[in-house]
Amino acid sequence: MSELLTIGEVARRAHVATSTIRYYERRGLLHADVRQSGQRRYRIGTLRRLVFIGMLQDAGLALDDIGAILHAGTVAEWKAVAGRRLEVLDAQIVQLQHAREVLTAALLCRFDHPATDCKIMGAEIDRRLEEQPSRR
Repeated sequence: MSELLTIGEVARRAHVATSTIRYYERRGLLHADVRQSGQRRYRIGTLRRLVFIGMLQDAGLALDDIGAILHAGTVAEWKAVAGRRLEVLDAQIVQLQHAREVLTAALLCRFDHPATDCKIMGAEIDRRLEEQPSRR
């Protein structure tokens, strides 16, 4: 039989709290592989699944989406979830790049206040005032 780990060992190796593991079990994302004297025991495969959950969280997926990936019956199902997240990330990247451009421009202003004295910021303010309301 493969090595069985305690909940504390799994938590330490995955860098999460034991309460996180219990919560994931309640959510159906993980399960103890065996119980010995009433204590949860986990195989390495379950530890790897826990680390994978963390990787998906790092990518910004919600636990519901992570559950959908873990329980997907087909490649198309999990790829659809990942694809939707990628679309959101791409939109956020565009938004962050624009925010960076605005702040960079503000720092180029030589005047007392960018909201009232800076031509670069004034042009951005005017552009936003001319935008159609449906874009926001």
